[in-house]
Amino acid sequence: MPDVGLFTSTKPLDPEMKVVIKYSVEVNGLPVYNESYDAGTIAKELEEDETRAVELWSRRIKCVVCCRPREGFSACLTRCLADGVCCSHGRDDCREV
Repeated sequence: MPDVGLFTSTKPLDPEMKVVIKYSVEVNGLPVYNESYDAGTIAKELEEDETRAVELWSRRIKCVVCCRPREGFSACLTRCLADGVCCSHGRDDCREV
């Protein structure tokens, strides 16, 4: 949290503060995939097309679940996040998420 006082802890953030959403996938504590999103940009995308934005965000959850039991987890995840297709080794036994 940014520095706040007892009287200011519930006030809105200063508009100049950069807010970042981080998406990270780890396997046994080792990072496999990381992305960072500017909350202001996400806000604009939600205004533009909320259905698509939420669909793409939910893909980040669905892909991890789909790729977890497959061979080539990292390749599977990278491919799935890009196009929504979950494949062992990023190319075999594919299905859409």
